[in-house]
Amino acid sequence: MNSDDFYTAVRDHLRGRNPQALVDLRDLLDSGLRPEDLGDPADYAAMVSDTDIPRSSAYGRVWDPTNPNIFVRRVVGIGWDANLAAIAVKLGWMRPDDLDADVLDAAPESAMRVTTALPLLGAGIAVAASAVAAVRSDGRLPSGWDIGFRPDRYTGRVRALAPGVGMSVGSALWASRFTDRGDRLSRGVYASSLSFLGAGVSVLTARSTYRGELAQPGLGVVCLVVAPTAASLVAGLVPIRQGLRATWKEAGLHG
Repeated sequence: MNSDDFYTAVRDHLRGRNPQALVDLRDLLDSGLRPEDLGDPADYAAMVSDTDIPRSSAYGRVWDPTNPNIFVRRVVGIGWDANLAAIAVKLGWMRPDDLDADVLDAAPESAMRVTTALPLLGAGIAVAASAVAAVRSDGRLPSGWDIGFRPDRYTGRVRALAPGVGMSVGSALWASRFTDRGDRLSRGVYASSLSFLGAGVSVLTARSTYRGELAQPGLGVVCLVVAPTAASLVAGLVPIRQGLRATWKEAGLHG
Protein backbone atom coordinates (compact mmCIF):
# COMPACT_ATOMS: atom_id res chain seq x y z
CA MET A 1 0.00 0.00 0.00
CA ASN A 2 1.47 3.35 -1.02
CA SER A 3 1.07 6.63 0.86
CA ASP A 4 -1.93 7.85 -1.14
CA ASP A 5 -3.78 4.55 -0.67
CA PHE A 6 -3.09 4.60 3.07
CA TYR A 7 -4.29 8.21 3.37
CA THR A 8 -7.48 7.42 1.44
CA ALA A 9 -8.19 4.35 3.57
CA VAL A 10 -7.76 6.29 6.82
CA ARG A 11 -9.96 9.11 5.51
CA ASP A 12 -12.71 6.64 4.61
CA HIS A 13 -12.54 5.05 8.08
CA LEU A 14 -12.68 8.43 9.83
CA ARG A 15 -15.80 9.48 7.87
CA GLY A 16 -15.35 13.17 8.65
CA ARG A 17 -14.16 12.79 12.25
CA ASN A 18 -11.09 14.76 13.30
CA PRO A 19 -10.10 16.53 10.04
CA GLN A 20 -6.90 17.72 11.72
CA ALA A 21 -5.75 14.09 12.01
CA LEU A 22 -5.80 13.84 8.22
CA VAL A 23 -3.71 16.99 7.89
CA ASP A 24 -1.21 15.57 10.38
CA LEU A 25 -1.19 12.23 8.56
CA ARG A 26 -0.43 13.92 5.26
CA ASP A 27 2.47 15.76 6.89
CA LEU A 28 3.82 12.48 8.26
CA LEU A 29 3.60 10.75 4.91
CA ASP A 30 5.13 13.69 3.06
CA SER A 31 8.03 13.70 5.51
CA GLY A 32 8.97 10.20 4.38
CA LEU A 33 7.26 8.01 6.97
CA ARG A 34 6.18 4.72 5.41
CA PRO A 35 2.56 3.52 5.64
CA GLU A 36 3.67 0.18 7.09
CA ASP A 37 5.22 2.07 10.00
CA LEU A 38 1.75 3.37 10.90
CA GLY A 39 0.06 -0.01 10.95
CA ASP A 40 -3.35 -0.94 9.64
CA PRO A 41 -5.43 2.02 8.30
CA ALA A 42 -8.47 1.01 10.36
CA ASP A 43 -6.42 0.81 13.55
CA TYR A 44 -4.75 4.14 12.82
CA ALA A 45 -8.14 5.78 12.21
CA ALA A 46 -9.48 4.36 15.47
CA MET A 47 -6.46 5.69 17.32
CA VAL A 48 -6.78 9.25 16.04
CA SER A 49 -10.57 9.42 16.15
CA ASP A 50 -11.74 12.21 18.39
CA THR A 51 -15.31 11.95 19.64
CA ASP A 52 -15.30 15.70 20.31
CA ILE A 53 -15.03 16.33 16.58
CA PRO A 54 -18.40 16.72 14.83
CA ARG A 55 -19.23 13.41 13.20
CA SER A 56 -20.14 13.40 9.54
CA SER A 57 -23.42 11.75 8.62
CA ALA A 58 -24.38 10.50 5.18
CA TYR A 59 -25.64 13.95 4.17
CA GLY A 60 -22.41 15.40 5.56
CA ARG A 61 -20.73 14.11 2.40
CA VAL A 62 -21.92 17.24 0.58
CA TRP A 63 -19.88 19.41 2.98
CA ASP A 64 -16.63 17.59 3.75
CA PRO A 65 -13.54 19.81 3.30
CA THR A 66 -11.21 16.91 4.16
CA ASN A 67 -12.36 15.02 1.06
CA PRO A 68 -10.76 16.48 -2.09
CA ASN A 69 -13.29 14.73 -4.34
CA ILE A 70 -15.85 17.12 -5.81
CA PHE A 71 -18.32 14.38 -6.67
CA VAL A 72 -19.40 11.98 -3.93
CA ARG A 73 -21.88 9.14 -3.74
CA ARG A 74 -25.42 10.47 -3.74
CA VAL A 75 -27.04 10.79 -0.32
CA VAL A 76 -30.46 9.71 -1.61
CA GLY A 77 -30.82 7.49 -4.65
CA ILE A 78 -28.26 6.44 -7.23
CA GLY A 79 -25.72 8.80 -8.72
CA TRP A 80 -23.52 11.62 -7.48
CA ASP A 81 -23.80 14.73 -5.34
CA ALA A 82 -21.37 17.65 -5.29
CA ASN A 83 -19.08 18.00 -2.28
CA LEU A 84 -19.38 21.79 -2.10
CA ALA A 85 -16.73 22.08 0.62
CA ALA A 86 -14.18 20.61 -1.79
CA ILE A 87 -15.14 23.30 -4.30
CA ALA A 88 -14.76 25.97 -1.61
CA VAL A 89 -11.30 24.61 -0.76
CA LYS A 90 -10.20 24.62 -4.39
CA LEU A 91 -11.43 28.22 -4.74
CA GLY A 92 -9.44 29.24 -1.67
CA TRP A 93 -12.49 30.13 0.40
CA MET A 94 -11.55 27.69 3.18
CA ARG A 95 -8.88 25.14 4.11
CA PRO A 96 -9.33 21.38 4.52
CA ASP A 97 -8.78 21.62 8.30
CA ASP A 98 -11.02 24.66 8.93
CA LEU A 99 -13.97 22.56 10.04
CA ASP A 100 -13.42 21.28 13.58
CA ALA A 101 -15.16 21.32 16.96
CA ASP A 102 -13.33 24.44 18.19
CA VAL A 103 -14.34 26.47 15.14
CA LEU A 104 -17.96 25.35 15.34
CA ASP A 105 -18.11 26.04 19.08
CA ALA A 106 -16.69 29.53 18.48
CA ALA A 107 -19.14 30.36 15.69
CA PRO A 108 -21.66 32.99 16.90
CA GLU A 109 -25.24 31.83 17.20
CA SER A 110 -26.19 34.44 14.61
CA ALA A 111 -23.95 32.67 12.09
CA MET A 112 -25.47 29.29 12.91
CA ARG A 113 -28.93 30.77 12.47
CA VAL A 114 -28.02 31.65 8.88
CA THR A 115 -27.49 27.95 8.20
CA THR A 116 -30.88 27.08 9.65
CA ALA A 117 -32.70 30.06 8.10
CA LEU A 118 -31.69 29.44 4.49
CA PRO A 119 -33.86 26.31 4.07
CA LEU A 120 -36.74 28.28 5.60
CA LEU A 121 -36.14 31.07 3.10
CA GLY A 122 -36.28 28.58 0.24
CA ALA A 123 -39.52 27.18 1.63
CA GLY A 124 -41.00 30.68 1.86
CA ILE A 125 -40.11 31.39 -1.76
CA ALA A 126 -41.63 28.09 -2.85
CA VAL A 127 -44.89 28.73 -1.03
CA ALA A 128 -45.17 32.31 -2.33
CA ALA A 129 -44.39 31.33 -5.92
CA SER A 130 -46.83 28.44 -5.76
CA ALA A 131 -49.57 30.72 -4.46
CA VAL A 132 -49.01 33.06 -7.41
CA ALA A 133 -49.07 30.15 -9.84
CA ALA A 134 -52.27 28.74 -8.33
CA VAL A 135 -54.07 32.09 -8.53
CA ARG A 136 -52.99 32.80 -12.12
CA SER A 137 -53.49 29.33 -13.57
CA ASP A 138 -56.53 28.11 -15.49
CA GLY A 139 -56.47 24.82 -13.60
CA ARG A 140 -53.46 23.36 -15.44
CA LEU A 141 -49.78 24.03 -14.74
CA PRO A 142 -46.48 22.72 -16.13
CA SER A 143 -45.19 19.46 -14.69
CA GLY A 144 -42.15 19.18 -16.96
CA TRP A 145 -39.80 21.26 -19.09
CA ASP A 146 -37.57 20.61 -22.08
CA ILE A 147 -33.86 21.46 -22.29
CA GLY A 148 -34.67 25.14 -22.91
CA PHE A 149 -36.98 25.19 -19.86
CA ARG A 150 -40.04 25.42 -22.07
CA PRO A 151 -43.09 23.67 -20.52
CA ASP A 152 -43.75 20.39 -22.31
CA ARG A 153 -46.11 18.59 -19.91
CA TYR A 154 -49.09 19.82 -17.93
CA THR A 155 -51.17 18.57 -15.02
CA GLY A 156 -53.57 19.90 -12.37
CA ARG A 157 -52.65 22.57 -9.83
CA VAL A 158 -52.03 20.28 -6.88
CA ARG A 159 -49.91 17.74 -8.75
CA ALA A 160 -47.87 20.50 -10.41
CA LEU A 161 -47.21 22.51 -7.24
CA ALA A 162 -46.79 19.69 -4.70
CA PRO A 163 -43.20 18.64 -5.65
CA GLY A 164 -41.64 22.09 -5.25
CA VAL A 165 -43.50 22.96 -2.05
CA GLY A 166 -43.05 19.50 -0.58
CA MET A 167 -39.30 19.45 -1.25
CA SER A 168 -38.73 22.95 0.16
CA VAL A 169 -40.95 22.73 3.23
CA GLY A 170 -39.88 19.17 4.01
CA SER A 171 -36.20 20.12 3.77
CA ALA A 172 -36.68 23.11 6.05
CA LEU A 173 -38.47 21.02 8.68
CA TRP A 174 -35.82 18.30 8.47
CA ALA A 175 -33.00 20.85 8.87
CA SER A 176 -34.58 22.15 12.08
CA ARG A 177 -34.24 18.71 13.77
CA PHE A 178 -30.50 18.91 14.35
CA THR A 179 -28.83 17.29 17.36
CA ASP A 180 -25.63 19.36 17.70
CA ARG A 181 -23.70 22.05 15.86
CA GLY A 182 -21.96 19.66 13.51
CA ASP A 183 -25.28 18.08 12.60
CA ARG A 184 -26.83 21.53 12.30
CA LEU A 185 -24.21 22.58 9.77
CA SER A 186 -24.47 19.40 7.68
CA ARG A 187 -28.26 19.47 7.64
CA GLY A 188 -28.29 23.17 6.80
CA VAL A 189 -25.99 22.76 3.81
CA TYR A 190 -27.86 19.79 2.41
CA ALA A 191 -31.32 21.18 3.13
CA SER A 192 -30.47 24.58 1.64
CA SER A 193 -29.71 22.95 -1.69
CA LEU A 194 -32.93 20.90 -1.68
CA SER A 195 -35.07 23.78 -0.44
CA PHE A 196 -33.85 26.22 -3.08
CA LEU A 197 -34.17 23.52 -5.73
CA GLY A 198 -37.82 23.10 -4.79
CA ALA A 199 -38.23 26.87 -4.75
CA GLY A 200 -36.70 27.01 -8.23
CA VAL A 201 -39.27 24.56 -9.57
CA SER A 202 -42.05 26.64 -8.01
CA VAL A 203 -40.67 29.88 -9.47
CA LEU A 204 -40.44 28.32 -12.95
CA THR A 205 -44.03 27.16 -12.62
CA ALA A 206 -45.21 30.61 -11.57
CA ARG A 207 -43.18 32.27 -14.33
CA SER A 208 -44.87 30.07 -16.94
CA THR A 209 -48.20 31.67 -16.09
CA TYR A 210 -46.74 34.94 -17.39
CA ARG A 211 -44.68 33.66 -20.34
CA GLY A 212 -46.83 30.77 -21.46
CA GLU A 213 -44.84 28.24 -23.46
CA LEU A 214 -41.86 30.52 -24.13
CA ALA A 215 -38.43 29.15 -23.24
CA GLN A 216 -36.78 30.53 -20.11
CA PRO A 217 -33.24 29.04 -20.11
CA GLY A 218 -31.60 31.83 -18.08
CA LEU A 219 -34.16 31.64 -15.31
CA GLY A 220 -34.01 27.85 -15.35
CA VAL A 221 -30.24 27.77 -14.82
CA VAL A 222 -30.46 30.36 -12.03
CA CYS A 223 -33.33 28.58 -10.27
CA LEU A 224 -32.13 25.00 -10.55
CA VAL A 225 -28.33 25.34 -10.51
CA VAL A 226 -27.02 28.72 -9.34
CA ALA A 227 -29.41 29.44 -6.46
CA PRO A 228 -29.25 25.98 -4.78
CA THR A 229 -25.45 25.91 -5.04
CA ALA A 230 -25.04 29.46 -3.72
CA ALA A 231 -27.42 28.80 -0.82
CA SER A 232 -25.49 25.70 0.23
CA LEU A 233 -22.15 27.48 0.04
CA VAL A 234 -23.43 30.34 2.18
CA ALA A 235 -24.94 27.89 4.70
CA GLY A 236 -21.60 26.14 5.07
CA LEU A 237 -19.16 29.04 4.84
CA VAL A 238 -20.77 31.63 7.12
CA PRO A 239 -20.47 29.61 10.38
CA ILE A 240 -16.94 28.46 9.54
CA ARG A 241 -15.66 31.90 8.61
CA GLN A 242 -17.24 33.48 11.68
CA GLY A 243 -15.95 30.68 13.90
CA LEU A 244 -12.43 31.10 12.54
CA ARG A 245 -12.53 34.85 13.16
CA ALA A 246 -13.65 34.23 16.73
CA THR A 247 -10.83 31.75 17.39
CA TRP A 248 -8.27 34.06 15.77
CA LYS A 249 -9.50 36.96 17.89
CA GLU A 250 -9.26 34.87 21.05
CA ALA A 251 -5.71 33.92 20.09
CA GLY A 252 -4.79 37.55 19.48
CA LEU A 253 -4.59 37.15 15.71
CA HIS A 254 -6.31 39.09 12.97
CA GLY A 255 -8.26 37.60 10.06
